[in-house]
Formats: sequence, structure tokens, C-alpha cells
Amino acid sequence: MSAWGSAPTAVAFVPFTTVGGRRGRSWAGTSVGPVRQIHPDFRDEVEPLEVYPRDPRPRVGTRPWVMLNMVTSLDGATAAGPDRVSGALGGAGDRRVFRAVRASCDWIVVAAGTARAEGYRRPRVDAEVARVRAEAGRTPVPRLAVVTARGELDADAEMFATPPPGEEPVVVVAGRDADQDRLAALAGRAEVVMSQVPRPDPAEIVEVCARRGGDVVLVEGGPGFNGPFVAADLLDELCWSVAAVMVAGSSARLAHGPDVDFPRAFRLDRLLVDDESNLFGRWVRRR
Repeated sequence: MSAWGSAPTAVAFVPFTTVGGRRGRSWAGTSVGPVRQIHPDFRDEVEPLEVYPRDPRPRVGTRPWVMLNMVTSLDGATAAGPDRVSGALGGAGDRRVFRAVRASCDWIVVAAGTARAEGYRRPRVDAEVARVRAEAGRTPVPRLAVVTARGELDADAEMFATPPPGEEPVVVVAGRDADQDRLAALAGRAEVVMSQVPRPDPAEIVEVCARRGGDVVLVEGGPGFNGPFVAADLLDELCWSVAAVMVAGSSARLAHGPDVDFPRAFRLDRLLVDDESNLFGRWVRRR
């Protein structure tokens, strides 16, 4: 029997590993029950992988469309649990949406600190995701770009493993003052792009991706990395998963950084919910 409308069940804290990121333990439930759409119309069951990759994402002027994908608790935390990672908030429903969102992009962009904390690896796809990506005219696997101001990267990390035949290497966008010895250790494992400023800015990061091909860039945080994208008004879409838990604590909110001169307005395009009351919204920038 579905838990839809039933009494709340106990929240489990269980281990899991996702494909390419968000590794950890989850407080957001383990159900693999149906995902329902409740906006813009009601649908009793939808498959995220069949809807997200089909959403329109046109280039904005000459630049790629930029997405942001994040998960928070009900009280706004972006990390939780003993490991202080977002994976503690991502249940089974979030992992289905996470898979669908990644199937919709050409590039995954992440800050080095988040990549370290979440145990990022090279993106991998299963046969179903590969099919969906092929139907959309995308490469079989999205490329990964890691952004670092100081160059604090471990050349032996899983994300810098030798790519399979036919796949491009990870791109590292490094600040002007980044540790040159650490960057040199990435030779043969990553393509390093040096910025002319201490901290690579969002427009530069998107341009690095655009020059290497692709129309959709997916940003995956963390919060301090997201804030400048908001300030630069470079976010076109927010995919926001809200775990039906409250965790208190001192975690950062979804985006923080420089103040903006005016609020960036978004409209709700779609809202999904799973049978453990976790919400999955797709918000699109009003322009």
C-alpha cells in the first residue's frame, strides 16, 4: 500500500552511493515508490528521466543555459549528518531526480571543496540515461569541470581517474594564484585552464565550458559557489529538492555571497512529490 496520505513513518539513516557524487548516508527516506506531479497539473505517476531531459533549454544569447541543482532540508540546510554532506538529505526520490537532471546537461560544474566533501567521481551513466541523452543529441556522458581558487586538489582522487576511451578529461578551472605544484600533478589527468583573476568568476567558467562545446551547464554547488552565479544573474533554472526533514544546525543556505541589486525572479514550472513527502521543484528565471 502506498504511503500517500498515510501516517508518517520513521526516518531511516541509511548508507548509499550515487552515480558520480552525493555519496554518504541519507535521512530522507529509502522508498522507491511513485513520484507524482502536482504542478502545473496532477499526474498520478511520472518518471523524472522522461520529463527533465525534454524540458526546453535554449541558449541565452550566445551563452549556454545554466542550471543549478541543490537539495535542502525543510529548514534550509544544505548539508547534514555526521559527514556534513548534502547526501544526508538525498533520499531515493532525490536520486531519481538527480539522475534525470544530470541526463539533461552537457557540463557538470562544481566547486573543488564540494567535490572533495562529496567524493565526486567522473560522471557515469547507465544504458537508459545514455538512450535519453542520445535522443536529445547529447554526448553519452556529461563532462565535469572543477573550479578551484587555490588549487587544493588531489591528483589521485577518483574524479581524475583515466577516462574511458572516447571520453574527454575533467577540466579544472584554477585561480591565478593557485598552487602550481598541485596543478602540475594533474598533468595527463585533467585539462587545466588558468584564470587571470584569483577567483574564477561565473561568466568565465561558463565560457570555458561553451568553448569546448555544449548548450547546457549544470552547477552543483556548494552554496558559496552558487552565490556569485545568482549575483551575476547567470542562473536560468533551479532544480530544488526539498527533503521532508528538519535538521537545525548551522548549515549554509542554498546560495550565499554578494548581495544582489535586485531580486532574481523565478517561476515554478513543475513540482513533483514522492510518497515520503519530499518535493522536487523546477524553477525557471523570469526574463
